[in-house]
Amino acid sequence: MSIDSIKRQIEGYKRDIDSQKAKIANCKEDIAKIKIRKSRDTESYGRKLKSASSTATRHSIRAQKKRDWESYARQIQREKDQINRYKDRIISYREDIKRARERLKRL
Repeated sequence: MSIDSIKRQIEGYKRDIDSQKAKIANCKEDIAKIKIRKSRDTESYGRKLKSASSTATRHSIRAQKKRDWESYARQIQREKDQINRYKDRIISYREDIKRARERLKRL
């Protein structure tokens, strides 16, 4: 490989790293949005529980709240897993850059 092609390859890896960083930022925004929805639901469930007329209704509301909280936890965990995959890709790209720079030194 020529020196220019290796340099272009390194630049491509750097663009890929920037792309992964942007995806991580998007995931963090998504997590923040999920947390906002969860906090709004907290207030909503509080009002629903106060206005519930029977214990059966309260149990139903609490069961729904539990299902919703589990759903929120799964959504947040999915986003965190996605962030970890993006971080692993960044590490891989950095290793590729390191190998490419070593090839440049040998030329």
